[in-house]
Amino acid sequence: MKTFILSVFMAFSGISMMAQTPVELKFNLEKGKVYTIKNISKQSLQQTVNGQSYTLDIYSNNVVSYKVLQQENDIMDIEFKFDTIESKISSPMFNKETNSAKSGSNDPTEKIMNKMSTYKIIAKISTAGKFIDFINFGKFKDSVMFVFDSIPDTKKDMARKVADALLKESTVKSMIEPFFAYLPDKAVKIGDTWETSYFNVANNLSMVVLNSYALKGIENNMATISGQSDMESMPSNDPSAQTLQEIKGSSTFDSKMDVSTGLILKNTSKGHYEGGIKVKNNNSEVKIAMDSQSEITMTK
Repeated sequence: MKTFILSVFMAFSGISMMAQTPVELKFNLEKGKVYTIKNISKQSLQQTVNGQSYTLDIYSNNVVSYKVLQQENDIMDIEFKFDTIESKISSPMFNKETNSAKSGSNDPTEKIMNKMSTYKIIAKISTAGKFIDFINFGKFKDSVMFVFDSIPDTKKDMARKVADALLKESTVKSMIEPFFAYLPDKAVKIGDTWETSYFNVANNLSMVVLNSYALKGIENNMATISGQSDMESMPSNDPSAQTLQEIKGSSTFDSKMDVSTGLILKNTSKGHYEGGIKVKNNNSEVKIAMDSQSEITMTK
């Protein structure tokens, strides 16, 4: 009996010691190995204009592959390729689908997206998940812009607007940074919490994203992490902007992390966002009320 009690005591002591042992979570990626991230988002967006309500169902599928070219101290040079940029919008009034895989498309948006998926962009990212800078952004953008040679003159104005939105450095950064900005600044133990933040830029909408994380447990070199993201739109500094958005919301998520590499192997989140859009048209202004429910799954 004494032996059994002692064994139970030692077992509980071992669990307690494991819970109190700090672990350093950082990226330890193999040079030259190709890693892939698949991010699927489903969103149900209800809009109300002049008292009339309708629902948009928005599906997006983004696949990004990357590999470490070199690492010096704690800074990695990582080469990224946007393998797939796909979205589908369904509503009672219209349906719209764009896919970067359509190389022969006549749609200017798909032409630009296809070129974005053709060329590779290199960024410096720390092993702590901090985005530092692009190395070849200018060359990447110039390569994509060659697509204008194949766009008819009648569609060039629309294509320029699309290119201005998709090829802003802040927009491309927002396509990469969230995949890495989740690691703590110091070693953590089970029960500890930490925070990260970044800006998410898409088209005319800029959002500040504040994330809070909690380490729930570690078993077989797999960490369980949960948390919440709070997002709020930022006011536009452009006085000529035709669209102004005031949106805020939050999402909760659960993640599985490989402790040996620092990679999130799977992340699922559910969120709710609401607010409004003001659209200026000459001397008039249209207000659109929004309410959105979303589900996102990311796998590596």
